[in-house]
Amino acid sequence: MSSGQTLAQMNLTCMWLEAILYGVNCTLFSSCVHRISIGRPTHRRLLLFATSFQFALATVHVILTFVQAMIAFTDTTIAATPDGASLYYATTGGNYIFLARQSVYVVNSVAQELLLIWRLYIIWNHNFKVCILPLIMWVAHCAAASTAAALLAPKNATLFSHTFQAFAFSGWSLEMVLNVTVTAGIVYHIWQTGRRAPSLTGRFRYKNTIMAIVESGALITACTCVMFCLFVVGNVAGTVAIDIAIQIATMTPLLIFVRADLGRSHSKPESPGRYLLPRSRSLDINVVRSQITVGDYAMDVIPKGKGADCHLYSTGGSG
Repeated sequence: MSSGQTLAQMNLTCMWLEAILYGVNCTLFSSCVHRISIGRPTHRRLLLFATSFQFALATVHVILTFVQAMIAFTDTTIAATPDGASLYYATTGGNYIFLARQSVYVVNSVAQELLLIWRLYIIWNHNFKVCILPLIMWVAHCAAASTAAALLAPKNATLFSHTFQAFAFSGWSLEMVLNVTVTAGIVYHIWQTGRRAPSLTGRFRYKNTIMAIVESGALITACTCVMFCLFVVGNVAGTVAIDIAIQIATMTPLLIFVRADLGRSHSKPESPGRYLLPRSRSLDINVVRSQITVGDYAMDVIPKGKGADCHLYSTGGSG
């Protein structure tokens, strides 16, 4: 969006991009539902609920965006005012459709972060200690983002009030830090697990898993960073870009499912509800930790029991 665009043009551009990304999410969501249905991963119901909940919020946001655009460009009172559409979009205080869109964005973002923290908990073999700091940051982000959204409710509210900016900056900062640290924690544990494999297989087995998680995490982090920087320099495009950010937040966990399915076209059932690649092998590794399963399906880390001996099973493709 160029600096010469009006606020109305910025919103139209973002609405168009949001519609494209929503179409991508429709495809990804359908693929994920199919994958969960036939693959029957561990925590199947939770995964299905989480992805469905985020997709529903993304759908609601798209509807609200189109409703707001219809009001901005078809309302006779607004149309009779010079540059009325831009003035309508600029009047955020008391605009309940705008407030609803911001609220949906906040809920979607915190849901995506909570799902990420849950993935960290599962990857670290249900070790709650590693989740304490991320949960504290998550609660702080919930409070800051919710407060920022609530500050826009009064009719005299503005995006450039010092109070709103302080909470908005805090919320986006916490979101970036949380996504980076939790993703790094997940990748580190998978990398540590994979370090045991080369001595037996001659290659690193979890490269695809790590790449899928890093790429998905970098997507939402980069989007949040761009919005934060735009808002810091006083560019209203940082707030308008929320239309794009909510679709990317929805896309982040869905991409992991899709990446996990790459190269599985020739897979066949190993047992009811489980799939094994032709080149997959099970590894018997003696460690002091409890037994876990790590697959290229990055969110499907399955405890296999407790004890001193650990069987590390891989369901995922080539490194």
